[in-house]
This record gives sequence, C-alpha cells and structure tokens, in this order.
Amino acid sequence: MGKGDKRTKRGKLFRGSHGKPIPGKQPPAPPKPEPKPVAVKQPRPPREPKPQAQPETPAAPPPAAEA
Repeated sequence: MGKGDKRTKRGKLFRGSHGKPIPGKQPPAPPKPEPKPVAVKQPRPPREPKPQAQPETPAAPPPAAEA
C-alpha cells in the first residue's frame, strides 16, 4: 500500500487528487413523513329549487270617473 493506492494519503499525494481517502459512513436518510389521511368529500345535498317568479299580469285599468 503506497503510491499506487487510491485510498491512502501517500497515494493521494502521488496522484495529485485531494479527495477523501475512504468515503465516510453515510448518515441515515431522514424518516419519510407519514402521508396525511385523505379526506373523503361528502356529496353536497341537492339545492332546494328557487320559487318561480310569477309573471306579472297587466293590472285592470282603474274605472273611469264619470263626471
């Protein structure tokens, strides 16, 4: 283990690379968050029908005043 070894300090100096001799232990991945419960949408109750507007009937003309 010497100049030709990529993992030793001497090998790094010889090759001219400045990397770490041996990769360190990877930190454990953070735990995944639990999925949120999916809310089931309730169907909307049917709307009550709007009261229909009655068409206006023409009002009877007022009786003519006899003089």
